[in-house]
Amino acid sequence: MQAQSRVLVIGLDSADRTLLHRYVEEGRLPVIASLVERSGAGLLKSPPALGDDAAWASFATSLSPGRHGRYYHKHMEPGTYRTPWFRDHHFAHAAFWQTLSDAGCNVGVIDVPKCPLGEIRQGLQICDWLVHGRDGETRSAPESLAPDILRRFGDDDTDRPGSGEYICGMPSLSHEQERVFLERLLNGLEQKVNAASELLARGGWDLFLVVFKECHCVQHHFWHLLDESHPAHDPQLIDRLGNPVLRVFQALDRAVGTLIEQSGPDTKGILFSDLGMTSNYTADHLLDEALLRMEPAFPAFLRGVYRDGVRIEEKLRSRFLPRSERSFFRGMRRAYQVDHNEISGAIRINLAGREPSGRVRPGVERDALCDELASNLMELVDPDTGERVVERIVRADEAFPGERRDHLPDLFAVWRRERPITGLASPKIGEVRVKTPEYRPGNHVENGFFVSFGCDERASRAREASLEDIGPTIAKLLGKELPDVDGEPIAGVE
Repeated sequence: MQAQSRVLVIGLDSADRTLLHRYVEEGRLPVIASLVERSGAGLLKSPPALGDDAAWASFATSLSPGRHGRYYHKHMEPGTYRTPWFRDHHFAHAAFWQTLSDAGCNVGVIDVPKCPLGEIRQGLQICDWLVHGRDGETRSAPESLAPDILRRFGDDDTDRPGSGEYICGMPSLSHEQERVFLERLLNGLEQKVNAASELLARGGWDLFLVVFKECHCVQHHFWHLLDESHPAHDPQLIDRLGNPVLRVFQALDRAVGTLIEQSGPDTKGILFSDLGMTSNYTADHLLDEALLRMEPAFPAFLRGVYRDGVRIEEKLRSRFLPRSERSFFRGMRRAYQVDHNEISGAIRINLAGREPSGRVRPGVERDALCDELASNLMELVDPDTGERVVERIVRADEAFPGERRDHLPDLFAVWRRERPITGLASPKIGEVRVKTPEYRPGNHVENGFFVSFGCDERASRAREASLEDIGPTIAKLLGKELPDVDGEPIAGVE
């Protein structure tokens, strides 16, 4: 197969496809509109029930979460009750651009989130520069590139945990913070376009891949502007800042145009987003209490003792036993909640042979418990409205088979997102209410979009693909194949 040169791939992190379609229809995004008109936009499926950590890892490796093992910025550590941070060394599979570099392709990769730095034989890679949710410090291959980029174009000033500049991680912003946040997002976007343009101008690329974070951040913090029923909706926000979401989308539209024009008329490529966004309505803060009430060994008079014990144990573990494999109180339960993005509640079965104090036997007993929990969770309603709060249950062993499935939770309860969830109630658990934490206004929903450009316009109107398919599609455009992946080339993108 004849290799093609100049494949350009642009990612718009979490750009909501419904919102983007609306702006395209309104004529507000002329560059993206022209791409959609020529090639059509397709649905890009993301791993069900999971957020951006899993989505970007699946994009990079072309694998299901059951094989790459990343479901969140933490991961389950089989044989323990620990949930340590997911780091580069936990990746068991190389990113597709590493494979292409090894195969002789000249690759340029800038800021794919949640992904490790590879040993790039030809080209370059920049990690954790202007991304949402850094895994670490900005680094690069070659090593000298990162300090040069930071010196000449500046560091991230919205999304650096521990730096005092973590505005994107705040649950809410003051009016002044809103203004500063938007200005910094737009400035960072301009700096990334300048840096990418300079690197792109070096020429000789087989693949040039860049991801922009700004949609992700602006939608997290300003989605209440788009949802008039949101409790935090502020109609005066447009008077202060205009429409921040639209302003960022339009700046990205111009950025896409700049990079496509600079890459040349013979360039083939893909524009895509990994996920969408909607109002951040969730019952995550209520889930573990509901699960506790589903435990036959915990009648009401013992629950308070259990909760007090958990708090004491967590303090002891954080101070004196950070590496302890065991948890006395978690070991008493059949199932418990683990950390996850608010898109869905994540549940771990206390499985014999996997957890140190496992209480549930694998096989028939485990399957019966999963069915029981799924049935109980689907019965949950909001006591104020009487409406069901769980959209569906996703079982990891069914949705994400693979050698690293045990690094994921076992069940995910995907929340309905039409309105705030004020409590949980069912005949099984009674009524659960706790104080609602302060959440950012917007949060993820599954699935993004993709648009191909410069490809066979007659055949490239594919309407559905998955994140795992992007890597094999790029490889095909370059006359290469990716071995042992879950994705496959998108039909017609050639």
